[in-house]
Amino acid sequence: MGKDSTEIMTIKEVAEYLGISQPSVYKLVQNGAISGWKSGRRWEFLRSEIELWKQKNLSEQSCGLLKSIRQQTVQTIAPRKHLKEVRFEGDDAILLLPRSACIAKGDQVELTESSAWVVCRNGKAQIFPVYEALALLQVGGLELQFIIKEITEPEELSAYQALTEFHYRSRTLFGRTATLIVRNFHPIYPKIIGYIEIATSFYMNTARKAILDAPFQAENISWEAWDKETSRQYIHVIVRIARCVVYPEFRGLGLGQLLIKHAAEFARNRWQIADIKPYFLEISADMLKFVPFAQKAGMVFIGETEGNLNRVAKDMAYLLKNLQRVEDGEIVKEESCGIIDQQVSRMRRAAILMEQEGWTIGELVERLERLSHESVLKDFNLFHDIVSLPKPTYLKGLVPNSENFLKQRINEVTPKNGHIKPTIELEPLKEPIHLKEISLTYQSNVRRTQQTHAIHQAFSISPDDINHKVISHLDLTLNPGEVILITGSSGSGKATLLNLLTEGTCTGLTGDIQIPSNYRVGNFAAIRSQKALIEVLGNRDTRSALHLMGLVGLSDAFVYLKRFEELSNGQQYRAKLAQLIAGGYNVWIADEFCATLDLVTANVVADRLQKIARQLNALLIVASSQPEAFARALCPDQVIQLTTAWEHRVMSGSEFLQSIAAQRSNSSAQTLSIAVKYLPAVRSGQKCSTVRKGRLKFNKGLLLLTAKALVEETIEVR
Repeated sequence: MGKDSTEIMTIKEVAEYLGISQPSVYKLVQNGAISGWKSGRRWEFLRSEIELWKQKNLSEQSCGLLKSIRQQTVQTIAPRKHLKEVRFEGDDAILLLPRSACIAKGDQVELTESSAWVVCRNGKAQIFPVYEALALLQVGGLELQFIIKEITEPEELSAYQALTEFHYRSRTLFGRTATLIVRNFHPIYPKIIGYIEIATSFYMNTARKAILDAPFQAENISWEAWDKETSRQYIHVIVRIARCVVYPEFRGLGLGQLLIKHAAEFARNRWQIADIKPYFLEISADMLKFVPFAQKAGMVFIGETEGNLNRVAKDMAYLLKNLQRVEDGEIVKEESCGIIDQQVSRMRRAAILMEQEGWTIGELVERLERLSHESVLKDFNLFHDIVSLPKPTYLKGLVPNSENFLKQRINEVTPKNGHIKPTIELEPLKEPIHLKEISLTYQSNVRRTQQTHAIHQAFSISPDDINHKVISHLDLTLNPGEVILITGSSGSGKATLLNLLTEGTCTGLTGDIQIPSNYRVGNFAAIRSQKALIEVLGNRDTRSALHLMGLVGLSDAFVYLKRFEELSNGQQYRAKLAQLIAGGYNVWIADEFCATLDLVTANVVADRLQKIARQLNALLIVASSQPEAFARALCPDQVIQLTTAWEHRVMSGSEFLQSIAAQRSNSSAQTLSIAVKYLPAVRSGQKCSTVRKGRLKFNKGLLLLTAKALVEETIEVR
């Protein structure tokens, strides 16, 4: 053809450039939409023509629209790496969406230049633009910026899969699922620091049935009673939270609650199955017995699931005897088995267990028939994949009708929550600690040698009596529940003052120190044990230990089973705090506070520590030579600045904070301001570039577009 080789594209390059499959490129050629030619055995295309076609027809975004169409029927949905490709009957339009988009073959879709919606019986579910929202979390003086969004990038999918594999191994979810991720931009932390997955609800939930078993009306969905027929017809008015994961170092910031908030928003506007949008968001999980994050997010306790302990033997006997017919899809007995997908999965695990243990069906069933709550715990390694114990269930209304209905039914049914968290209390100091005219002198001696004698002669310092004043005439009052920061350079006397407060006395002390009779002081010290944390902190009470670990921000199943030495530095601080609370100490002392932590973790730890100290009315005293990194998160009531033996200063925390510069964290997304009028064109792919004065550098990845009307969007920088 005589063309410049840089102007020629292969079919693979065209597919990657347009974000579609190679067969889709073939179809566009066959339909005459794009032109190409055969060169030997391969197709070639002119780059300028492909770029022109793309500008006219396909958004550069991974989720763009070909053209404006009023309404179409979905013909096919095919996976395309981290996305899925949607085609419509009688039209060449292509819609590339995240995997989480709630759309199925046969759905009716309304399309405009910049949006797409699935038409449902009770409204419309949006599938484009993708779900994304900016989240700002304030931790002390740090402002951490995240984006809550659907997965739209290959790197996001990989990061999500890695986090899922770490927490859930190879366990899969059943039915339709949708995932929202927390996209992080701080360079030292993973790209994905959390996610929430919502999924198809299970049919069987006795607690839910009791709540929904009353007349309900919302739009054109209604029932008189929640019986078997109603649940078959309207089960999809409920969507469940299947998983909620937060990266361990970010526990305690409220990210779990934030994810539930966005899951509810996503479900309300974007979830649908079989043309039915949901009215209720549900979660059932063992961890809710110990970590009440769902309740903090506004969800309401409605009771416990039944579990399958009473019927598991019967279910497994039926399924295993009909194993081949079940695998062939010949039988589906929901009357005895509940959700068939879940039961079939349990059946397969039971078959594997039989093979491993050399049991017959009868022997397995006999063991299952003898199970009780206690024996399940005893033989958990054998049966945890087969037996399900009762789990707390929480519910949330997604629209005003369902919210009001839920409130009314809670008052009528009055479910009792048997998993009230244990009370964690400390006996506060009976009175303040008073230090009056305190002076501390360092006293020591070394043996007299030729060398030390020479020093004595030269500097008049006797090796027999070394005296060095560290603190002079310090007056201080420390009240129960206060947070005290001691700061100063190395050698200024911080450790000496902490030793005095720890021991109550020391050599070289003059002045008066008054300590209450119930003074119980504990240091942030390493846990010297090779046992798992749950054993060390539990004192044979697992429930109280789990609540305590949740309080300090260690609510992670893997952390429960780790030894202290296996924890990260940030987790070790939390474990030390848990040890102090479990020990009943009412004065907590930490030297070189947060010295080994990065900026974000230091602020997270300081924020959690001061809140718990005030909540439990404990006196917290920390020392640091560089408190600027975390001081705003610590919120000290008093600050003792030590400089030299003859100079110190006691000031209020607010006065100290005004004197130091705010710390900043590089945790923001790339941003670019544009006129609000251009946003629709960006969404539809009609506008793919912008010209700016000066030199602006953007890295490949997400770019947050901001406009004067406070509209925010994210796009991909290629």
